[in-house]
Amino acid sequence: MADSERVAILRHAYRCWEGCCGADRNVWLDLANDDAVFHSLVSEKAAHPLALANVYRGRDEIGAYFDAMEKDWELLSFDPQTFIEQGDEIAVFAIVKVRAKTTGKIAHTWISHWWSFEGNRFAKAVEVFDGTQAMMAMTPD
Repeated sequence: MADSERVAILRHAYRCWEGCCGADRNVWLDLANDDAVFHSLVSEKAAHPLALANVYRGRDEIGAYFDAMEKDWELLSFDPQTFIEQGDEIAVFAIVKVRAKTTGKIAHTWISHWWSFEGNRFAKAVEVFDGTQAMMAMTPD
């Protein structure tokens, strides 16, 4: 079965994201509508010690997510496994491998993204990953 236009757009974006090792945030910012919202892991920053766990509103704030990501992590691989589309929403399940820059430790785990689209731009994205794996990678021996 052929991909829908939105799934094809996301597949392309993920290929670009992995191809640049996470260095080009515009892959995602160009896909966001003007008032897009991006949730990473939790909705309240104070509830989780990971710097990138937060809610970001608009392209400037979403750019701050990528600042936190670049500060703390090196993307080693990002392999989307499954795309599930229903109406304006697409769930993506992937396997990611990242290195914590402070410790050199690697977190290798599943990650999921839930995308809500308006037209061919995302209005909302929710990212869920194994926070325990991330914290273990960031914790010195």
